[in-house]
Amino acid sequence: MCGQCNGDFPKSTLSRRALIAGGLAAGTAGVLGIATQASGATQASGALLSAAVTVAPGLNILPRDAWGADLAPKGPMGVEDVRFLLVHHTSSPNNYRGTQRDLIRVAYAFHTGPAKRWNDVAYNFFIGQDGTVWEGRAGSLDGPVEASASGGSQGFAQLVCLLGDFTDFTPPVAMQNSLVRLLAHLAHRYDLSTWKDARAQFISRGSDRWKAGSFIETPTISGHRDMTYTACPGKAAYGLLPEWRRRVHPLVQAARKQPGLQRAERLSLEAP
Repeated sequence: MCGQCNGDFPKSTLSRRALIAGGLAAGTAGVLGIATQASGATQASGALLSAAVTVAPGLNILPRDAWGADLAPKGPMGVEDVRFLLVHHTSSPNNYRGTQRDLIRVAYAFHTGPAKRWNDVAYNFFIGQDGTVWEGRAGSLDGPVEASASGGSQGFAQLVCLLGDFTDFTPPVAMQNSLVRLLAHLAHRYDLSTWKDARAQFISRGSDRWKAGSFIETPTISGHRDMTYTACPGKAAYGLLPEWRRRVHPLVQAARKQPGLQRAERLSLEAP
């Protein structure tokens, strides 16, 4: 369990795993005071999927209203200077009872509650184990909305969160495929380099790993543990980052190919 994932669920009185398991077992409304669906299904319904927005070949994203039409942001979010992409996991049980929608609503309740007091759920996007992709923080489908985090990378990274615990459990193929497509879409959208050893640079805003003012250099596709002392996104998922970078790169390069004049490419650049 990722008990130190600062941006997700409590580390002290209640672990994230316990909070989610308890919330979904008892009903999110009973534990967190918000409305929820009572359903044992873990996949998005056909009605929800029909509302998905196609943003790239093979990549459909359910808008925020699909899980939180009744849960408005608590305030405005800033515009982000996107320099890299950061992968998280919820560290919630992989056999959780309830829907993906329920789980995202639990995250919203914690992130906007007294423990964090953020204006919305922290992550820009969520991905279910069946490959369903959800918009998280309001406005993320439309542009570079600043995410909230506790790793010092606030204002510089778009956050993608995998629903589940990937400490020892390998993310299912459908989830990985959606993650790769989403990372490629975001890298292309924000003109991030995905060449071998591509790095982002910025000044930390403060974390237990990088004190405020520290210079940080990190891969343009990184894991949460690169920003703070945490097990997130889980050992199994973190070990797959090199493979995901290799798979993302050709998708980004293909998306950048347009008829006519091409931008110059330095011959020294290598694919991951």
